[in-house]
Amino acid sequence: MTPEPRWVPIYDAAARPSSWNERMSEGEYAVHFSQSFGDVDARSCAVLPSLTEAESFARKQVASHPTLLSRVFDHQGFIGAPAAEFAGKGYRGHNDITPRFRRWVGSLLFFGGSILFVTDWVANFRFDWPSVLGSRLMIPGLILLVTEALVMLHNRRKLAGLQYGSTAAAKR
Repeated sequence: MTPEPRWVPIYDAAARPSSWNERMSEGEYAVHFSQSFGDVDARSCAVLPSLTEAESFARKQVASHPTLLSRVFDHQGFIGAPAAEFAGKGYRGHNDITPRFRRWVGSLLFFGGSILFVTDWVANFRFDWPSVLGSRLMIPGLILLVTEALVMLHNRRKLAGLQYGSTAAAKR
């Protein structure tokens, strides 16, 4: 059973100390939410006495509000990564550039720019505007495609490392 949390404003100019993490004791954990819901204001956080209780409270809130993201931090505040993070099934995230966007828009820009450039090249650069426009489109397209390739390569290497690490641990 999770105890009732103590609600603390993230910043309260009237309080001393004014920051939420400065009003916590060592060993306490705060749960922050991505948005307001019900009676809960996203400008405040729930402080609980232990990590397991904070995780349990965060999971319960995410289960009842599927578009929610909750992050658990210790008394040090936003220094480093959160101690835990839970996202509901309907949570969309804050990423503006998705992998799908990078692939589609990068491909359209790069290959569209290439077609324009090659068209003007075949015409012995008689028109100029297709090569100028094509070269300007190819560069951001190439950047998006290379970025996506590097992200995919990094994820594959990380996944291979996790698989290798679990196999190595099993062999010991």
